[in-house]
Amino acid sequence: MQTLALWRDSPAPQASVLVHAPAGAGKTRLLRHFRDEHWDDAEHGRLLVVDDADRLPWQDVFERLQDTLRHGPARTRVLLAARTTGWWWSSTRQRIADFDHEVTDLALPPTLDDRTGSFALACRHFAWRLGAAAPDEPPPNIARETVLDLHLAALTAVHGDPCDVNRTQLVRRLLDHETGPATGRIAEDYLAVATPDDPDPDLLARAAQRWPHLVPRLDELVAARPEVVPDLARDSLRIAAELGSPATVEHIARRVFRDERFAVDAIPSMLTRRLLDRAEDLLDRAEMYGMLSARTMLCGLRQESVEASRQEVGCYRELTERDGDTRPLLADALGDLGLRLINAQRREEALVVSEEAIALWHDIALDDPETSPQLASALEQISYRYQALGRDEAATTAISRATLLYQELAKNHPALFRADFARVAAAMARRHLADGEMQYAADSMQLSTANWRVLAREDPRFEPELARNLVAAGTMLVDLRRAGAASEAVKEAIDLFRRLAVVNPETFRAELAEALLRHSQALRLLDEDLDAELTARESVMAWRETGNRKGLGTALLVLAQLADDLDAAQEAVEVHRELVADDLVWNQADLLIALATLLEQQLLHARDEKALRTADECVDLCHRLPSQLVEFFGAKLAPALQRAARALSESDHHVRALRLSEFTIDVWRAQLPKSPPNGYLAAVQQHACRLRGAERKDEARNTAHTALVLWHMTGLDLDRQPGYADALSIYGRLCVETRHEPAKALQLAHRAVRIAREVGDPVKLEFALETLEEAETALSWS
Repeated sequence: MQTLALWRDSPAPQASVLVHAPAGAGKTRLLRHFRDEHWDDAEHGRLLVVDDADRLPWQDVFERLQDTLRHGPARTRVLLAARTTGWWWSSTRQRIADFDHEVTDLALPPTLDDRTGSFALACRHFAWRLGAAAPDEPPPNIARETVLDLHLAALTAVHGDPCDVNRTQLVRRLLDHETGPATGRIAEDYLAVATPDDPDPDLLARAAQRWPHLVPRLDELVAARPEVVPDLARDSLRIAAELGSPATVEHIARRVFRDERFAVDAIPSMLTRRLLDRAEDLLDRAEMYGMLSARTMLCGLRQESVEASRQEVGCYRELTERDGDTRPLLADALGDLGLRLINAQRREEALVVSEEAIALWHDIALDDPETSPQLASALEQISYRYQALGRDEAATTAISRATLLYQELAKNHPALFRADFARVAAAMARRHLADGEMQYAADSMQLSTANWRVLAREDPRFEPELARNLVAAGTMLVDLRRAGAASEAVKEAIDLFRRLAVVNPETFRAELAEALLRHSQALRLLDEDLDAELTARESVMAWRETGNRKGLGTALLVLAQLADDLDAAQEAVEVHRELVADDLVWNQADLLIALATLLEQQLLHARDEKALRTADECVDLCHRLPSQLVEFFGAKLAPALQRAARALSESDHHVRALRLSEFTIDVWRAQLPKSPPNGYLAAVQQHACRLRGAERKDEARNTAHTALVLWHMTGLDLDRQPGYADALSIYGRLCVETRHEPAKALQLAHRAVRIAREVGDPVKLEFALETLEEAETALSWS
């Protein structure tokens, strides 16, 4: 109780603990007592109690955790109880930690220190309930005793039977006095002693953990009735997988491996580990370790997945020493190990392993040119890993090499590799766009599209890929501010999808709706507002016909922004609330984006009171969002929050504007390990503007100065960064307004004007010129 009280009162906003002990140790009573006597919702927050957690699929625990992200107090404690730990708990622990919980476990002693006092107390209690005399004798010695065993011995003594006997005799004597159905551990013990002909499979499995003579009965049951396997409780299935004979393990594996209900459970991993013990051939062991690595990764056993993958690599290294022909298998295993390390957040190690795989593929390709496709694929994959780590230059180099290899392969074997070349050329275009190489990005995307055209002309089955590539090209051209070219590309894709949807509406109607949405955004950039709105409305209608609620919600948000349509924004929020009710993890960030868009529209339509309630909900959801979701969805979440903060600031709702702006900075900060710093720096600069709007100008100036310092720490060529020009202008203007070093403000404004002219950004140039004029005026007055 003292340990649980310290856990309850710890400063962590969210924390979980597993209390574990053998059956009969008193876990359930402890949890109930703690909840009823030592918890106050008003003082301590929310408490979730999950008894027998080892019997539940992860999805059941997951759904209860999701509720804490929807409503109720932010401070949350989750108290779980189970008989065992092991891989099921390792999997659950790592997944609960993804919700930003501090997770620990507490081993409960099976029995009490004061055995004599506990035994005497139990004797008096049972004697009172049964109207009998309480015996006066010491407690018996029971092997592997639990509190329940001690109490059962006390009840036996009250009945007048000798209690200093073995567990089997103790249970048998109690069974003679039993007048009603038994439950829980007592039912398991009765089953072990009475040995019925048709035992309950779950009770039999749980009893077998403490009564070894039942294990053969469990093997017989699984062999005779394998159809019961999928319906066993999770803990019973784990016990059977751990204790059962090799034949039992195979029976269970045949049922479990094919059942998607167990895809993210630890049981397939445990079965694979048992099967691996029987693999004698080194190649068989390597393959089994590969399967174990994949299955442990799926069920959240991240570190265990890494260890299994390392074992797989070790086996293939040994095989390669014997026979160099197995080098491709070793290279593949190294690539898989890199993925496992990324999944375990061990990214630097992942790069080392991936680079070894690249070097190995390079050597293999030199000896055997037929393996060049594998080298190209490995280079493509490591490019994405470099990108995830924010190593942009290395990512560009790797994808460039992959593109050149695929280009050569497509030239020599167009039927086999043109599609790969077209796909990787598009990836190359995205990489150039991220590096700010706009012309190279456009050229690479054009090359990709040209190859898809050739493929579609030669084989109509590639028409869908051509249409998808055209949509991707249009999206990129929108980012490149080439609205005319974007509109043409997407319009061609729409024509293709219309034709394809006539033949196969179920497959292509949703992609037609998405293409219409992209076209509306391109038309908006061309200032064709009416056509943009009409196209967006057509997209909304198309999404309604598909029944795809997520696509409909996204289309409604675009329509709300294009047409300043408050009704569309409100409907989008309701759609996303429905999606969150079904799956919070994949939809909570989208709900936040929808609320931010609704907030903008409410302010635009002078619905300030409703807008403030929406803003409060936004802020609340922001603080409930787990850090992993912030990191994963941050790139699309941050711009919507920035727009909402700006709208609040311009409507003089500064307190809420600053709260959203501060969270936006946190979102961009989470993106720093895997993206350029420009977004984070822009968020800091925008926060300075929000502070300025709130008349906190000294604080705003200091924040703007921080942004400048951060720019200088990036190592970028600042004279080519339009964002840096903005930072100079913002800081310069704040210096003027606070009468802080006006001469310095003038120098900064001059540099901002020069950079904005060189990069050709008219909006930033206009802002810089306005700042320059204000600085000159301030300096002349001073």
